[in-house]
Amino acid sequence: MKVFNQTLLVCFILMSSYLSASEVSAIKLSECRIGSEAGGRTVKAECGTLAVAENRDNASRMIDLNIAIIRTKSTKKLNDPVIMLAGGPGQSAVSSYISVAHGFRKILKDRDIVLVDQRGTGKSNPLKCDFDKELQKKALKNPDIIYPELEKCAANLDADTRYYTTTESIKDLEEVREALNIDKWNIIGISYGTRKALTYIKLFPESIRTVILDGVVPQQEPLAASHEVNLITALQKQFAQCAKQPACHDAFGDVESKMWALFEKVETEKTIVRIQDHRTGEYEEMTLSKESLAMAIRMFSYSASGMNLLPLMIQKATDGQFETLASQANMIASSMDESMTNVEISILCAEDAPFYTEHRVEAEHYIFDEDFLGYLKKSCDVWPHLTMDSSFKDPVTSDLPVLLLSGELDPVTPPSFAETTLQTLSNSQHLIAKGQGHNVFPLGCMPTIINDFITDPKQELDVECMDDFDYTPFFITMMGPKQ
Repeated sequence: MKVFNQTLLVCFILMSSYLSASEVSAIKLSECRIGSEAGGRTVKAECGTLAVAENRDNASRMIDLNIAIIRTKSTKKLNDPVIMLAGGPGQSAVSSYISVAHGFRKILKDRDIVLVDQRGTGKSNPLKCDFDKELQKKALKNPDIIYPELEKCAANLDADTRYYTTTESIKDLEEVREALNIDKWNIIGISYGTRKALTYIKLFPESIRTVILDGVVPQQEPLAASHEVNLITALQKQFAQCAKQPACHDAFGDVESKMWALFEKVETEKTIVRIQDHRTGEYEEMTLSKESLAMAIRMFSYSASGMNLLPLMIQKATDGQFETLASQANMIASSMDESMTNVEISILCAEDAPFYTEHRVEAEHYIFDEDFLGYLKKSCDVWPHLTMDSSFKDPVTSDLPVLLLSGELDPVTPPSFAETTLQTLSNSQHLIAKGQGHNVFPLGCMPTIINDFITDPKQELDVECMDDFDYTPFFITMMGPKQ
């Protein structure tokens, strides 16, 4: 799930005894490579497009869905491929696959993997607003200036933004499944992708064989509404682990208190730092705001490898060395600007903002702006969108085989979210990876476990290997943990 920056509005496939895919499906596929050519990480795939109606009540306008299939090399491949539903909202499934490909290595022994860029993302008629750096800098001081720009962007997009919702994207996937002549497929939903998976269960249960939900968003949970409490809770748990490790405690003391003092310092002093742009190599000055600091801290808390650096990063900033955290914030913002699209706004305005409650938990400190959900609501005033019926938020009831996965220290979709979701899934089980953060299916032995589940969802899973998950030592210096 994407970080919500207040100034930007808090903002497979297979038939038994296949012929070639192009012969048995209505989608023309050709060999391609997906991933990052610049980064040297690509995988071989078959790519194609499928035209679907943007507005199914008036099919006068069609949009192309970008599709990629990674083929198993097995001569005995099975006829129930796996489709990966990416997160965000706003991530491209095709582009993001390379970062989690390791998690699919067991599945690919017998099954194909299908990737479909959700409408409005990737190469599926992306909704993309490009705001220049100067405007973004000004918006840090005056968030209200972004709304006219959003309104202008929506008007200039080659799209009717009202129809870029989760429900419409699931109807798209059904058309893809039918075009590829797939009877049933297995679903892996990641983060916001779990909402897509749950919506799929609600709309087309007969099309699904098994479901894996990693980083679960309950259907009844408005996205972003719990960001504050979830992040603070996760950080407190992470800092508690630092306190239990003598080397970390001796080096950094009360990390949480230092973090709150740091937020107050950047808010009052408007600290200016000079950092290097990771893309151009050029140096530039930036004012470190509370929002950019919150973004960096949040992203450090997402994974075990990041959270183990967080106390050190906070200490460095406390000592006046803000550059590392500032560089991280800048890199995250740039990366998200490149990889995410504004389909997020269409989804949040239609499916979440109408269900935000007006109250806010009273607390001594806030990481996000006290009214950061209000910034999103204001964006909805200028962004054309639908409003989903309240039934969209009803818990999803199903007896399909569902495996729910959580990281114990996940700062955005905590294990409690999965526990809420499984209450109405009668054939489900929940696994929690100790000491881990957001999204765990590619980690450790999890690829074996998810493949076992997909192979035979009725079996009792052997999860003893998950005992290898544990809390890892915190970095005391940039060289690593103190031995």
